[in-house]
Amino acid sequence: MVRYVFQRLLQSVLVILGVSIVVFGLMFLAGDPVALLIPAEDMSKEAVEAFRRSMGFDRPVYVQYSRYLGRAVRGDLGFSYRHRQSAGELVAERIPATLELAFAALLVSLLIGVPVGIVAAVKRGTPYDSLSTAAAVAGNSMPVFWLGIVLILTVSVWLQWLPASGRGGIERLILPSLTLGAYSGSITARLLRSSLIEVFSKEYVRTARAKGLSERVVIWRHSLKNAALPVVTVIGLQ
Repeated sequence: MVRYVFQRLLQSVLVILGVSIVVFGLMFLAGDPVALLIPAEDMSKEAVEAFRRSMGFDRPVYVQYSRYLGRAVRGDLGFSYRHRQSAGELVAERIPATLELAFAALLVSLLIGVPVGIVAAVKRGTPYDSLSTAAAVAGNSMPVFWLGIVLILTVSVWLQWLPASGRGGIERLILPSLTLGAYSGSITARLLRSSLIEVFSKEYVRTARAKGLSERVVIWRHSLKNAALPVVTVIGLQ
């Protein structure tokens, strides 16, 4: 067990290092970062070189990366020249909106996935099962950004029922949470259906039915708790 945990931690460190290298390399993907921050025609050559030295871009790449990694470990994400503000402050300002959207999308996912998955498992082999399975497959196949564009065009532009952007009020949270929740809800529905069908074949479920317990009690008290374990795991990863 200790060896497994150590291996996973080592893999996590390697993944983090790989991501940091990619993110650091993106700064140089479009060319000279100094030229992008300050156009050469706006400053003299000496001023540009002075700015380059002050930012540390005159140093070797490995030195720049080590400084970048060290600051990131300490929580210093740098300075945004576009917003004229610390990047850490920008992230902190947007965390509440991110959490709002995450919890709203999770709620939509559960409201869609759990009832659809339960009914599909109970009515296995019926037209409802086929229809819900097809809808779940379609939900998994649609890219989230494409679904978001479709919802904006139909609900916001054509029907003008809801705003397309912004923050403040539940009406501005409906479209993005529905976009994210529909995708994860389809995954939840398919996974819960498969898990419930497997649980229904277990001996303790057959025993509960043989005792004359109602189907509702069999599902909610004896089946759903065990079938929900893989669903909870997937929801946590999402």
